[in-house]
Amino acid sequence: MTSHLTGLEGAAVARLREVTTVIWDFNGTLIDDLDLVVWSVNAQLTRRGLSPLTPSAYRDVFGFPIEDYYRRIGLGFETETMAELAADFFAEYAPKLGDCGLHDGVPEVLGAFSDAGIRQFVLSAMEEGMLRSMLAHLGIASFFEGIYGLAHQEGDSKLTRGAELLRDFEIDPASAMMIGDTDHDAEVAAALGLSTALVASGHQSKRRLREAGAAVFQDAQAIVDAWRGNGDET
Repeated sequence: MTSHLTGLEGAAVARLREVTTVIWDFNGTLIDDLDLVVWSVNAQLTRRGLSPLTPSAYRDVFGFPIEDYYRRIGLGFETETMAELAADFFAEYAPKLGDCGLHDGVPEVLGAFSDAGIRQFVLSAMEEGMLRSMLAHLGIASFFEGIYGLAHQEGDSKLTRGAELLRDFEIDPASAMMIGDTDHDAEVAAALGLSTALVASGHQSKRRLREAGAAVFQDAQAIVDAWRGNGDET
């Protein structure tokens, strides 16, 4: 039943019961890397004499394109390129990424969808080699029929890779849902013709996600609980 849900969340749960494919975002959706990202960004800001961000402030300002987000926090491109800033970020972030764990309940959620015969994929703005390594490290790579990241570390749009994923695996967009944690995930899903559910436990605040006009749940566990008919948290 979905009577406890309202509006967009109820519609998303009803839609999820019809789809045959789920496409997952990675950072902030499956893996809990928020604290590491904030720590890494603050290292960049401190080196440049800029004020650090609290996790709450970061979640209110982070978004895509990454260049615009960098400008919002004071990292301009007058003397540095996007590639240089990305490399600087990953010099802090990458060595500690392996210490990050999955959000609570993620293996169980993936298992529930797998047991239901739902095809699962990952579509991420992370560099693909790092993405594949992390999914293996976290012990969840086997849940995914395909894993699609970017060819670089600059974190730009996932739209092109998403279109390639749909083509390569012959996925009908009408039968698929994207689950992510940012308004960019909603934008990519809309452009690809996918339905969407967003989680508020990642890199953007619930307020930002609500403004995207998509269904918003607390986390992946809340989505699967509602899907099973025994959850009421959004």
